[in-house]
Amino acid sequence: MFLYIFLLILAVVGACLFVAYRRILNPVTETIDITRFPKKFDQRKELEDSDYDVVIVGGGPAGATTGYYLAKAGKKVLILEKKKFPRDKICGDAICKTGVEILMDMGIWDILVKENKTHVADYGGLVSPGGLSYIGHTEQIYGDIPAATACKRIILDEVIARTAQKEGAELLESTPVKDAVFDSSAGMWNVLIEDSDVQYRGRVLICADGSTSKLGMQLGLVTQPPQGTCSRAFIKNHKFKADGVMFYPRDILPGYGVLLKHPNNEVNFCCYIIPGNPKLTNDTLSHWHHYFLEEDPCVSKAVGKKADIERMKVGSLRIGGEPITYGDHVLLVGDAGGFVDPMTGEGIHTALDSGRIAAKFLVEAFEVGNFDKQLMKEYQNRWMKAFGNDFKWSNAIVQFMYRYPILLDAGTAAILRKGDEYLARWGDVMTGRVPKVNLLRPEFAIVIGYELMVLLFKRFFLGGYEKPLKLE
Repeated sequence: MFLYIFLLILAVVGACLFVAYRRILNPVTETIDITRFPKKFDQRKELEDSDYDVVIVGGGPAGATTGYYLAKAGKKVLILEKKKFPRDKICGDAICKTGVEILMDMGIWDILVKENKTHVADYGGLVSPGGLSYIGHTEQIYGDIPAATACKRIILDEVIARTAQKEGAELLESTPVKDAVFDSSAGMWNVLIEDSDVQYRGRVLICADGSTSKLGMQLGLVTQPPQGTCSRAFIKNHKFKADGVMFYPRDILPGYGVLLKHPNNEVNFCCYIIPGNPKLTNDTLSHWHHYFLEEDPCVSKAVGKKADIERMKVGSLRIGGEPITYGDHVLLVGDAGGFVDPMTGEGIHTALDSGRIAAKFLVEAFEVGNFDKQLMKEYQNRWMKAFGNDFKWSNAIVQFMYRYPILLDAGTAAILRKGDEYLARWGDVMTGRVPKVNLLRPEFAIVIGYELMVLLFKRFFLGGYEKPLKLE
């Protein structure tokens, strides 16, 4: 009888929370009718032959994707990349489902698969703070579009940039930008190059220069340093048999460690320090990186004693979205805009998505002939609707993860009970494919709530509930 009453209470609470979300906690994102703005510029009639419709600073996934879709729409685009391809980028290398769809749309996905440059994560799972674990298969459940795939950034970034170039965007490599000055009378940006007298002029400027966003800082759009950090080390001759596993030791929450398999049986190990734990700073990254590889019982065993481990490399994370990602004739995309999920530290798919959103929006703005700040705000409304509102929920969830690690234990216990189908639905939430508010739906709230009660009973009356994981 008690069990039925408990389940009924959980169902009512879950339903109330979901209704509260729909009506109160997730207000309709503002929409601006950009067609009501007066025309100030008439497409390319007022531009010199050497001028560009859009100048993009940064040739990473966000910048190159923006350039691809703008060029495809017939715009004259210049992409300025400070380094020469191929060039590396410290990253977890996981491309989530939305990103895979965009790569498919750009004609890139089939190339990566055919040339064995990506590895689809089918056999994967997680290890909870309390030691519960599950690894299952999801490829058949997801079908043709996987929840995640791994591709080295030294490969991915160049492929996207070359695809944008083939579509018609002009790509200049080894061209670091020194500054950009806006000529308000002409409505044009003058982009200055380091150690050169050369300047490039464009109607619209896109800052896609990464998480540190030097240009965004200079323009006053980015006002604070990156909040998080991550490590990376490629590993060969390991014992890891799965495709991807996330590890959540209690003391590093809401951060985590992850092993992700690449083609040719190479593994990428990453450690994420994510804001939310007052006991951790970015300076603790090295400690945790080496703790996972040398002391963590699961990770160290999966890696093995004879593994060839690359020296740790470090990257920064700008998380949760910048408050303002627009200005007169200028937008931020990708890491420059902080488009990294606060819960997972993943940002490739949101970088790609932000580039596609920015390009579509700018095509409409060119039709209107106006790029004032008030109109450009609509870009922010659109990315907020696409993934920004979900960042708010991620911020709330990481606080719960840090304060109540047993909730992750309960989620893992629910996956253990329900199996691969439930793991796939959990994966959709974790990768941002499905909004995280869906965790309030009865299918999650009731099942996880029930497992929480079971775990609390085991903890207080049976002495614990850990279950060892076999990764070999």
